[in-house]
Amino acid sequence: MSDEEFDENTIELGEGEEEECSVESDRKTMALSSSNKWIKEMPIDRLSVLPDSLLVRILSFLYMKEAARTSVLSKRWKFLWAELPGLEFLDDYWVSSTRTEKTLKFVSWVNRTIDIRKGNYLEKFQIKCNYDKCFASDVDTWVEFSVKNEVKVLSLMLYPGMVNDYKPPQMMYSCSSLTALRLKGCIMAYEGAIEWQSLTDLTLSYVQLNQHLLDEILSSCPVLNSLALVECWGFNRLEVNSICLNRLTVEESIHASILEISAPYTPSLNITVFPDGRKWQLRNISSVVTATINFFEFDYGCTEEVMDNANEFLQHFKHVDDLAVHRLCFEVLSIMAVNGWQLPQFKLRHLTIASFSEYEHSISGIICLLESSPNIETLLLDGYTSGGIFILHVRHVPIFQSCKIEVVMLYPHYFTHVLGVPVWPFHYR
Repeated sequence: MSDEEFDENTIELGEGEEEECSVESDRKTMALSSSNKWIKEMPIDRLSVLPDSLLVRILSFLYMKEAARTSVLSKRWKFLWAELPGLEFLDDYWVSSTRTEKTLKFVSWVNRTIDIRKGNYLEKFQIKCNYDKCFASDVDTWVEFSVKNEVKVLSLMLYPGMVNDYKPPQMMYSCSSLTALRLKGCIMAYEGAIEWQSLTDLTLSYVQLNQHLLDEILSSCPVLNSLALVECWGFNRLEVNSICLNRLTVEESIHASILEISAPYTPSLNITVFPDGRKWQLRNISSVVTATINFFEFDYGCTEEVMDNANEFLQHFKHVDDLAVHRLCFEVLSIMAVNGWQLPQFKLRHLTIASFSEYEHSISGIICLLESSPNIETLLLDGYTSGGIFILHVRHVPIFQSCKIEVVMLYPHYFTHVLGVPVWPFHYR
């Protein structure tokens, strides 16, 4: 009933009754007004009207643990986070002791999550945790769960990597949905056919596998674009004949013997080796345009053997266009320069000295590399001095004419004085 109607009806009432009704009317009006105000001010729950698929999409932008916290919102949200297309379980305590209470809770959390998950589509499944053989059956369950849900990206990083004896279940090798596989701290052992037709990215770290299995993997991945073997062992030859492989990363293992590498169609190579006691055989890397080389720590200093191995190693990279030399390798080259060694003549146009730091013979090393690179256009010193990070660009060639060098560093006058070339401008970071 409207206010006007109510007033008309009270006109015929007695004076006392009219007053009483007027008071009651005021109360009702105030109550109605207050109720309307509450309705207007109450926030609208727009999320509740969205379908589960869209809510899961929203949750996918959160970290796994953050998404799991939404389970307290309501009954509908309780298990919604478990339907994320990407499940990433990262144990914060993976650097500590293996059999800790925290690790056991982590394993339990992973198991509980895959138990309550109802969806059958999985974009990514990532595990990073401590490992002990008591967890072998749990890890098997995780891998099997991933394969059954046709996972695309599988990352299994088990610590500590060098001493693990975990063998992934056989069904992993027949997972045709995989596009990226990253394993750490495993033993790969398989005799059947490998069905990784869609795999484009393979990274193996601290993994043991024999020569036959490695060859079988390489021949069973027709679209493999990136391959990384980081301190793996059990084989002594790496032959990659695929025209699809664009990036190859190899870091030598202390367990490895002489390694022979052939990658005739690969344009990018990143390689780290021990310079003492062993020689690598790089048979065919003629298509490499971009190369990154580094040495591991070696025991007995920069001996004649180390310098001889380094010189022979560098011969394989004379043709590259873009070369990055990391700290230990650069230190060896610097000592070689001081001892009168002649480096190979490089055709490179771009040179990077990565992880650069002030070193007793660093200037000798820089000059020696520049002398060996008559076509150099850009020199990048990426690292630090006692004061901070700096970058040096060489803009004109050849280096022995009136070169103009642009410097971005904290202490540029050091290099101005030693190189004897004009540098400008000085940009401070």
